[in-house]
Amino acid sequence: MEKKKDHLESKITISECLREWEPHQKKGFDPNETRMSDIFECWTGEKGPGIGLVGIPFDSAVLGRKGAKGGPKKIRDSLRYFKTYDWSLDFWFGDKKVIDFGDIILEAESVAEAHELISDVIHKIASRDYKTITLGGDHSISYPIIKGLKEAYNPKKIGLINIDAHLDVREVINGRITSGTPFRRILDNNLVSADNFVEIGIRNFANARAYRRYVEDKNGLIFTVEDIRENGLVSIIEKTIQRITKGTDLTYISVDMDSLDQIYAPGVSAPTPDGLTPNQIMKIIHSVAVKTNLIGIDIVELNPLYDTADTTAINAANFLVQFISSTFWKYKSKK
Repeated sequence: MEKKKDHLESKITISECLREWEPHQKKGFDPNETRMSDIFECWTGEKGPGIGLVGIPFDSAVLGRKGAKGGPKKIRDSLRYFKTYDWSLDFWFGDKKVIDFGDIILEAESVAEAHELISDVIHKIASRDYKTITLGGDHSISYPIIKGLKEAYNPKKIGLINIDAHLDVREVINGRITSGTPFRRILDNNLVSADNFVEIGIRNFANARAYRRYVEDKNGLIFTVEDIRENGLVSIIEKTIQRITKGTDLTYISVDMDSLDQIYAPGVSAPTPDGLTPNQIMKIIHSVAVKTNLIGIDIVELNPLYDTADTTAINAANFLVQFISSTFWKYKSKK
């Protein structure tokens, strides 16, 4: 077992945690504002509690257009547009810090081996008492992330939200793990109970009947874009929180960027029209962060090769900032 572990660890490295910022982006350019880039610091071995950022530039399992491996760098680059002040809450968090663990660089021989390596790193970060922000990468990485978190927090139970146009519960056929299989693997391996699993933003003409039946038969909860229009987002969020917190200790959110309408997210692996708005996703993230014990989020399927004016990347960075702001706001409110 030790030999296998040593063999796997030899196939993984961690990149430098932050790029060199442009001169006009550096701290101190304007004494009246703090940019998001100012609060990120490289990990130097300290333990949490805290928020930890890690990138996974991996798209070997993608079913759509290749290029999602460029997501982590592009999302980090897009943080330049954001400040550490939440206008809606009148909340400044420029005195806080987020730890950047860098990118997980993989030299795996298969998707399964890559996932094993990812689980190990996420387990180590979570075990140091960090809430995790993971930047993908294709959606297959949600499985090893949840696996790593489950091992770190065992025996605590996790409630899970997938914000997505697609159910991503495809079968693993002929052993092929893809970006469409993560949540079936999560449910079938009992990492999360389907009673605590919610899919939000599911799109018309984007899924198979068999996969709808799979989630329904498991007792998972599905909300389509049309459900949100008919019932209102506030109601959907309330029902979601009831589901993911019933009998659980922790919650987690996975955000596939193709959950957004194509006008907001042209740069994704599998774009589809008639989707969610950025504001709707921001409200989901904020509500879950302040009302539950949210331990992490992943933001996946950004494909910079097909993006227009960095629209998708900037929206992805905005979701990251919302998670950070809402998490620090909750800490502040507890004091």
